[in-house]
Amino acid sequence: MSDKKFFRCNVCNDVHYGFFPPEICSTCKVKDAYVEIEEKEAVSVMGL
Repeated sequence: MSDKKFFRCNVCNDVHYGFFPPEICSTCKVKDAYVEIEEKEAVSVMGL
């Protein structure tokens, strides 16, 4: 079982899947903007 989690940027809604959230958002460049979310929310934000 994977320990990876979903994280969403509070500024631009960029979704990241990994062990830790990025320090800086690759889309909007804001620092420390990610929060952990559930897979269901990640799928919804990504429009899948």
